[in-house]
Amino acid sequence: MTVHQISRRSALRTFGVGVGAALGSGLLAACGSNGKDPAALGTAAASVAPRRGGKLRAAFAGSSAESTSVLQATGSAIDYVRARLVWDTLGELEGSSVVWRLAESVEPNADATRWTVRVRDGVTFSDGRRLTAQDVLFSLRTLAGNPTTQSALLGGLDPVASTVRDPRTLDLVLKSPDGFFDLALAQSIFVIPDGTTDFEHAVGSGPFVLKSWTRGSSSLLAARRDYWDSSRGGPYLDEIELASVVDAGARVNGLKAGQFDYAGGITLTAARAEANNRDLRIVTAPKELWSDLALTMNLGQAPFTRPEAVEALKYAIDREAMVRTVTLGFGEPADDALGKYQSWYDTSLPRRAHDPERAKQLLAAAGLGGLKLSVRTSDYEYGTLESATAFVQQGQAAGLAVAVDRIPAADYYTDIKALLSAPLQTNRYNAMPLPLQLSFFYGAKAAYPFTGPADDTLDGLMTAMHAAVGDARRAHAVNDVQHYLHERGGDAVFARIPPAAAMRPSVRGVQARGFFDYPCLRDAFLSA
Repeated sequence: MTVHQISRRSALRTFGVGVGAALGSGLLAACGSNGKDPAALGTAAASVAPRRGGKLRAAFAGSSAESTSVLQATGSAIDYVRARLVWDTLGELEGSSVVWRLAESVEPNADATRWTVRVRDGVTFSDGRRLTAQDVLFSLRTLAGNPTTQSALLGGLDPVASTVRDPRTLDLVLKSPDGFFDLALAQSIFVIPDGTTDFEHAVGSGPFVLKSWTRGSSSLLAARRDYWDSSRGGPYLDEIELASVVDAGARVNGLKAGQFDYAGGITLTAARAEANNRDLRIVTAPKELWSDLALTMNLGQAPFTRPEAVEALKYAIDREAMVRTVTLGFGEPADDALGKYQSWYDTSLPRRAHDPERAKQLLAAAGLGGLKLSVRTSDYEYGTLESATAFVQQGQAAGLAVAVDRIPAADYYTDIKALLSAPLQTNRYNAMPLPLQLSFFYGAKAAYPFTGPADDTLDGLMTAMHAAVGDARRAHAVNDVQHYLHERGGDAVFARIPPAAAMRPSVRGVQARGFFDYPCLRDAFLSA
C-alpha cells in the first residue's frame, strides 16, 4: 500500500462508505443557521430560535485507536465529530453543493490542471494567529503527504509545484486534469497553522477548543466567543461533551436514561423500536446521504469474467424483498448505480426487475448452470451480513447455490489482498459526492477497485469525466460513467439504507454538512 491507500474501513466511513428526505423530512436535511431544523420521522418540526448557553452531551462510536491528532481525525466517529468542532475546513457540502468556509472561492483554469484558491479574510486561529494562504498550503501538503483519509482524495495534487501567490491566494497544480477537484477540497480538508509539528495538539480555527480528552471515554470542548463566523450562527452552546460509546445499544440506553442528549449511529432496529417514544426524536439522513447496499462482483475473477454471470446475478436479486427484510422497510430499492438523489445522478437509469427465470436462462446459455457462489461478508456495518444471508434463498430461485463466508468484523479489513480479489462480496457504500465516489472505486486510478481492473472503455470515460469543466459538461460526463457501470459494471446495487440517530426533543441545530454519522455541531443548541 502507498501512503494514499489507508485502511478501507477508515476511508469508506469517511468518504463514502457507511452513508446521503428521510422518511418524512428527516434529520439534517438542511438545518442550523438557515432556520430549518431536524424533524422526527414522518413529521415536521417547527423552527425554534437558537438559545445560547448550556452543555450538549452527545454519544458516538469510538475505537481503540482514538486520537486527538489532526492526521487521524477521521479514524472513528467520535474523533470525526470532535475534529469538525476544533478545525475549520476549506469547504463543506449542503446537499450536492459546495459551501466554502475558509476558502472564499475556488476556481479552475480552462483545462482544470490548476486551481486558484482565495482564502477568506478575517479568520483567526484559537491562539489569535490570522489565517493565511501559507497555512492552507501547509495543511494540504501535510494531509496529502501522510497516511490520512484525505490523502486518497488529494492524490492528484502536485504539492511541490503548488505555490502561494500572496497572503490570501494560492495556486494549486494538479498532476492531470481534474474538473472535480473542488469537491475534493470540500471533503474534510482541516486547516492548521503553517509549521505545526505537534499534530495531536494542533491549533484550529473552529468554533470550539478542546479542554480535556480521555481515550475511550470522553472529550470536553468549550466554545470560542471570538469565533470568526459567529455573526452567521453558532457556537450557541457553552460546552459540548462527547462520550465514546462503542455499542449502539448502549448509546440509545444512555440517551433514554438521561445520560446523553444525542446518540449518533443507532441501528434501524432501535429506530423502529423507539419510533413512538415521545421522549426521543428518531431521525434519519436526507436521501442523498443514504448508503447503498451492493453485491460486488470482481470482473477479473471467475465466474464474473463472463458477462452472463454478472447480468444473471443482478436479475436474481429481489430488491423489494431486500428492502423489507434488510432495511426493515426504512430503505428503498436501488437501480445498480450509486448516488441517487444527488444532482449528478442520471434519473433515466432503468431498474432491473427481479427475474430469476431470466437469470437461469443466462447462466444456462453460458454453460454455468448450477453455479456455486461464496459471498465474503461481515457484520462490520449493519446491512452487509444481512444482505448476504437474504441472498442465499433468493439465489436458489435463480439456480444459484450461495454460501456465506462470514469474516469477523475485526479481521475484515486487515487483508487488503482478500478485499480486492474476492470474486463476490457485500458492500455498504456510504454517501459522498458522486464524481469522487466513482473515482474512488472504479477505473485504473481507483483506490479500492473492488470490481476488478477497468477496461479501456471505462478508463476512457473516467478520463473524460475528470477533464470536464463546467457544470453541464461535468454532469454529462458523470452520466456517461453511470450508464457504463449500470450495464457492464460489477456492482449490483440493490437497496438504499438510511443511517439513523436519536436525540432528546430539546436538541436543535445539528447539521449533516455532508456527513450524517459525523454531524456538524457548530450551530447546535438546546431549546428551552
